[in-house]
Amino acid sequence: MRTKLLAAMFAVIIACGSAPAAAVQEPEEDPPTVPLVRAVGCVEQDGDGWFLIRATEPEVTEYPFPSAAELEDAGSAALGSIRLQLVGVTDFLDVDGLLASFDRAEHTARESANATGTIAEGRKLAVKGLYITSVEPHRVNLTSAMAIADTCN
Repeated sequence: MRTKLLAAMFAVIIACGSAPAAAVQEPEEDPPTVPLVRAVGCVEQDGDGWFLIRATEPEVTEYPFPSAAELEDAGSAALGSIRLQLVGVTDFLDVDGLLASFDRAEHTARESANATGTIAEGRKLAVKGLYITSVEPHRVNLTSAMAIADTCN
């Protein structure tokens, strides 16, 4: 039985013209066109928009969520002078903010709203997301937002 299975596997490999090792993808040499970055700054609401002000220079990162070491470093990071618009913020607002966004209240019951409440005026945040530089102000489309402190000193 095992011999027949091996023979069938080899027949498929020969028919397809590739060996199993050839199925392994090589990493891309070109960097992504929209890099994943991390930054630390203070939250400010301006009209309907949310911004990270006094932010550090965005740094390219590999993972969309922070490690414990990155959060520790973010806590002691000196603030900068960058202003970044935060996009994709809805799930990081409180329940009222989430329900006020777009038409979420029509489709989401208050008791089942999935909102973290992380983004709040004046809070110090560590964020990660896709860095969009094709518009001004530059934007970070959030993959994560972690509160570092309730106030931004």
